[in-house]
Amino acid sequence: MYIKRPNNFWNVVKWFVLSTLVGVVVGAVDAVFLKTLDAAIGWRNRFPLYFLGLPVFLYVIWLLARKAAPQERDYSTDAVINKINSYRPVGFLSAVKSLALSVLTITVGGSAGKEAPCADAGAGLGSVLAGVFRMNAQDRRKMMICGVSAGFAGVFGVPISGALFGLEVLWVGHIFYDVMFPAFIAGITAFQVTTWLGVDYIYHPMNFAPVFAEQFFLKVVLAGVFFGVVSFMFTEVLKFVKVLFRYLALRTSSFWRSFIGGFILVAVGLLASPLYLGLGMDGFNGILAGGDLQSPFGFLIKSFTTAVTFASGGVGGLVTPVFFVGAQSGAVLASLLGTDVPTMAALGLVAVLAGAANTPLSASIMAIELFGAEIAPYAAVACVISFLLSGRQSIYSSQRISFDKEDTENPSLPPSYYNAQPARRMSGKKGLLLKTFKEMSKHLIPRFDDDGNK
Repeated sequence: MYIKRPNNFWNVVKWFVLSTLVGVVVGAVDAVFLKTLDAAIGWRNRFPLYFLGLPVFLYVIWLLARKAAPQERDYSTDAVINKINSYRPVGFLSAVKSLALSVLTITVGGSAGKEAPCADAGAGLGSVLAGVFRMNAQDRRKMMICGVSAGFAGVFGVPISGALFGLEVLWVGHIFYDVMFPAFIAGITAFQVTTWLGVDYIYHPMNFAPVFAEQFFLKVVLAGVFFGVVSFMFTEVLKFVKVLFRYLALRTSSFWRSFIGGFILVAVGLLASPLYLGLGMDGFNGILAGGDLQSPFGFLIKSFTTAVTFASGGVGGLVTPVFFVGAQSGAVLASLLGTDVPTMAALGLVAVLAGAANTPLSASIMAIELFGAEIAPYAAVACVISFLLSGRQSIYSSQRISFDKEDTENPSLPPSYYNAQPARRMSGKKGLLLKTFKEMSKHLIPRFDDDGNK
């Protein structure tokens, strides 16, 4: 019996054209966003105490997120992951809200990252383009994944690992091979477009040629364990502070939640340093370039300010704060182990990302793109160990899991699928308070919604 097979050649041509289009559009949006953000930060830096307005601005951002186009709430990476995994579109206004609110959050001093707006907007633009071409749900999903990959690749200047991150972050233990080719094309195209439009990226090639030594390799293994613990800590701090501030909003109001959170951030900026507020690029670029640590507790302070920012209404990404936490914790560990500080900071940057986002493969490749090929074997070991030790925790609660990192005794068993769904709505304020108390007492249980609703 003859079975008609799809023409693979024309399918490759089709997705080459479509993914190139996505890469061009998302790359242009990346460039506009990054230049706008740089201009806003440059203007803000003229005011030494720019962060004093955080108690009010965080509430304004929360209002804009909830009240401006309230039906468009897919302006976070977690929401986009949920949409992609459930084959649903992302609205254009969600992409616009993600870009605008992230710029505002970072400019006023909120501790957030710059990658999420580009990735989230990329998913939205991919969804819009799929609607223009009247694609079915399967092809629309591919376009959205291409948009996420292009967004990540363009924002950090890492075309391969950025594209792979967009695939790996959706579902732990599963790589969407059918989307790999268009995702890579979209990521490479976005990187080329942003470069052509004048976006500068910061690279830190490691100036060492390591020769295998058992002592150094054992230190890298120990570092992977440490970075896995840091990844777990970062994720748990995010969740616990989120629950704590949600309870605060229920007992008082959303205004007081934002005001108190902003007041805490202002106190950190005044008593510690503004380094732990805002984008925080200087917090890891300086260390990677051979600079000194401002404080051995810097990675803990940054974890706390990031958690408070998002719990108080801020909008933005988590990968850039993860870079800060990873690099600073690596520098602290380097002083304890007697190793080169920039090298250990570089390993920490990618290994904490691998553990916090469950993306060991893309994090390992990112190490090569950012720091050179010499660091590759050590980065791969640190990333995999960090990934395995972080458990089922993730900074993205809608991430699906089909690989049990904790079940090494029964490798022949079929994988269990943990579909991360938001918590169900409970009727009445009393029920919501009761649920919040339960979550506070069991905060180690992952994945629950920010506002107690779907």
